Amino acid sequence: MQHTLCYIRKQKEILSSSNLEDLFQFVVKTNTTLNISDVLLHNNNFFLQVLEGDKDSIQDLFANIRRDQRHHELLLILNQKVENRIFNNYEATFSVLKSKEDIERLNNYLSTNSFKDKYSENIKTLIEPFLL
Repeated sequence: MQHTLCYIRKQKEILSSSNLEDLFQFVVKTNTTLNISDVLLHNNNFFLQVLEGDKDSIQDLFANIRRDQRHHELLLILNQKVENRIFNNYEATFSVLKSKEDIERLNNYLSTNSFKDKYSENIKTLIEPFLL
């Protein structure tokens, strides 16, 4: 059984482009190593991330995220078991959205794939306002 966790967090300080890129590269490396599929969105000093994978891996990673001093106002939105990952086939299992084109690709992915369970619909509902 797979697990998912979704949260929103606010940066304490505005990150430079290079600091943001370093963070994104760290996240890609870490999550790939842990076999976690996810999507990370950044907009107006907020991050929204959906993590999918083994429950213990997800919970351990989230504990580390909570301790990260670069952000505050972390809000856990979703923490539940799921039948299937919806981001497992999206952009090599991980994506950081940094451009309008990235957002359009994710929007297209969410719109054209037939997700059949409530979890997928909930994720689509959470992510769509962030894509505007």
